[in-house]
Amino acid sequence: MLRLHIWRHNGSLGVARTRTPIHNSYSRSRSLFKRFASSVSEEEESLDYSTRKGTISASPEKYYPPIYSARNSISGGLGELIRIEDFRVKFDSHDFSQYPQKRHPDTFIVEGKIKSIRKSGKAMYFIDLIQDDKKLQVMASNKLMNMSKDEFDEIHQFFKKGDFIICTGAASTTNVGELTIKLNKPVSLLSPRLTMVPNRLVDRGLINSNRVLNYLANEESRNPILIKSWITQSIRAYLLENNFLEVQTPLLAGAGTGANAQPFITRAKAISSVAENELQLRVAPELWLKRLVVSGFDKIFEIGTNFRNEGVDATHNPEFTTCEFYKSYTGLLELMKMTEELFRYIHHDLSKKDALNLKHTLPKLNFPQEFPKYEFVPTLEAKTGQKLPTELTSSNLVEYYTRIGLAVPENLSPHSLLDNLSGVYLEAISNETPNTPIIIYNQPAVLSPLAKSAKISYGVGMESKEYEISLRFELFINGKEYVNSYEEENSPYEQLAKFKLQQHAKSEFNDADLLIPDWEFIKAIELGLPPTGGWGCGIDRIAMLFSGVERIDSVLPFGNVRDVKKQ
Repeated sequence: MLRLHIWRHNGSLGVARTRTPIHNSYSRSRSLFKRFASSVSEEEESLDYSTRKGTISASPEKYYPPIYSARNSISGGLGELIRIEDFRVKFDSHDFSQYPQKRHPDTFIVEGKIKSIRKSGKAMYFIDLIQDDKKLQVMASNKLMNMSKDEFDEIHQFFKKGDFIICTGAASTTNVGELTIKLNKPVSLLSPRLTMVPNRLVDRGLINSNRVLNYLANEESRNPILIKSWITQSIRAYLLENNFLEVQTPLLAGAGTGANAQPFITRAKAISSVAENELQLRVAPELWLKRLVVSGFDKIFEIGTNFRNEGVDATHNPEFTTCEFYKSYTGLLELMKMTEELFRYIHHDLSKKDALNLKHTLPKLNFPQEFPKYEFVPTLEAKTGQKLPTELTSSNLVEYYTRIGLAVPENLSPHSLLDNLSGVYLEAISNETPNTPIIIYNQPAVLSPLAKSAKISYGVGMESKEYEISLRFELFINGKEYVNSYEEENSPYEQLAKFKLQQHAKSEFNDADLLIPDWEFIKAIELGLPPTGGWGCGIDRIAMLFSGVERIDSVLPFGNVRDVKKQ
């Protein structure tokens, strides 16, 4: 077995190994030695950063040069400035054997952040440089710079992991064939790191309260953020390829919301009247987008932020990102087809990306040519073994709960009772085929006050029952909703009646989830809203799906609203 001896030499920590007989306490001693060596090393590194910070603070202008000045200083106006990604594209497959000393004759200037430094005595340094998530090896040698070892080492030993640098040299390869830029001048500093970053961050409280430190210490935690960006780009690309127009609608407005949610309330100083200056942060862009369809914009979409003054949990945050699109002369079947196309489009796009999460999550997800579909009423009756009442009133639905032996929820509005039935019996179907989407469609009209309605009969002969349903569908995967879509109600008469029904139910049952009517929207569609299909998805939740994370704060750069307050 080995015994560790720790000693100090020139201010650094050394560890030697000697043979020693095996004895019962050895494993505990070895563990203690390891912990002591680690803690001393971290303490010394912290002191080193403290000294460094003191040095830099005495003359900060030397260490934070304007970039044009740094470039001119290191190159003297010579050499091609190139990003690491372009450097790799240019030289990754290049044959360097044709050049003397296997070095390309041209000079290049590269910039980036130091990921690691490896030192070979005083004469040579190898630096891994990162820019745009691409890595390039940098080799600095005293011989190539015509410097003594001591002079070379004195300059380069100052640099640390995390520093931002600029360097210039020639493209080449090492003996093992790794693409390298071999420097002809010393590395120059663009911006130093002044604080130590731990090798690993595991404390959840510290991660949540300091996302910057988390991304630096736990680089893989950046992947869900990258994946969310790629998904947003894919959705935008799909819609643009289908000739949709991207628009931006107001974030601040009056009382109309376009969704069943509690809004944030604020006031506008620019509006002097106290009676008029109360505004809401939007909970959805739906009614604004439909106004634009009325205005003659036939195919539009918006990707943007919405706000709902509600709870925080694993899948919900008061601030979140959605995509909604609207297409005139479009029915439910076409909307379903577009949804299937879009999810396959995203999956294909991400399969071409290089991210650690995707290697594990993408093979598990299954997006068939046609997603399984379940109609609300007949599927619910099949799952419960009981027929739904013809009149979907509160009392009838409470009696239905009794018949099927399901606990009655706190709120007794028909909307709340039906929504709960959907969650228990229908949405749960998506757990039976993991990682595969299902579509639930033709929900009762009371669940969708902005959707077009139709009367459908279920059953045969004397058993036949007629229900008013909405021409709507929702997409679920693993028990979570990802898409809500429907044919839009375009009759101002029907929309007015539905708004009044919602207002009455909200008053009778004190149901906070019911839609707040927008009476001005009625006036807008009196100008004429063509038959229109509308579609919405939560981008944060789709990013969770594709990156394989369980919590929404993993795809929000600074976490949920509680985390944001700590930073």
